[in-house]
Amino acid sequence: MGEQISIELTIDSLTYDTQIVGNIAFVIDSYDYFPGQGWSDFVAIVLNWWVDNCRALVFAPLSETYSFQFMDGPVQIAAKKVTAADVELTFVEDGHPKTRMGTVSLEELKHALIKATRQFINAADRNGWQNEEVEQLRHANKALQAY
Repeated sequence: MGEQISIELTIDSLTYDTQIVGNIAFVIDSYDYFPGQGWSDFVAIVLNWWVDNCRALVFAPLSETYSFQFMDGPVQIAAKKVTAADVELTFVEDGHPKTRMGTVSLEELKHALIKATRQFINAADRNGWQNEEVEQLRHANKALQAY
């Protein structure tokens, strides 16, 4: 059995100027945070990238790797498709693999992204925050849900 994955988005940390910034991280087994607990980034932008890459992973051949990049720093999560249903995650810093995070279900990764994206869009709507990235994310998340 693989590890459990979630995407932790701290709603109370969100701020909006020209972009929406807040704390976001991959969490493995409820306690390992990547890149770290309290990591702050451009949430709408990175979620758009992640949703697009997750959609690509669904249809990718075995051994294909997609990157879940962060904008604020030279860090990313590499996701390698190891079976039709599973991906192996590795934390990469400065272009070098740093920590093997484990193997997770592609379906679980997809649901974690859908959940975090819904939370983000709901928070943006409650606060009246609208920009191009939020609208793109709204459509990308609907497309991911269709797979």
